[in-house]
Amino acid sequence: MVEHTTVVHGITRDKTHRGGWTEHEPTGRAVVRCTCGLDSGLVAETQAVQIADDHRRTAAEARVLTA
Repeated sequence: MVEHTTVVHGITRDKTHRGGWTEHEPTGRAVVRCTCGLDSGLVAETQAVQIADDHRRTAAEARVLTA
């Protein structure tokens, strides 16, 4: 049985300012990855959250059906 750990990685854009400090600005894009091998590629953050939720739900249903 494959154990699922699904993570949404938000993508940021780094801006370096005078004085050496860095600002991390959200891009509104994200990637969904899971230990089972799922990799959504670059998608909108809202879509990434939905993909992760759907994947977790599907994985949980599969565990119940095969148990």
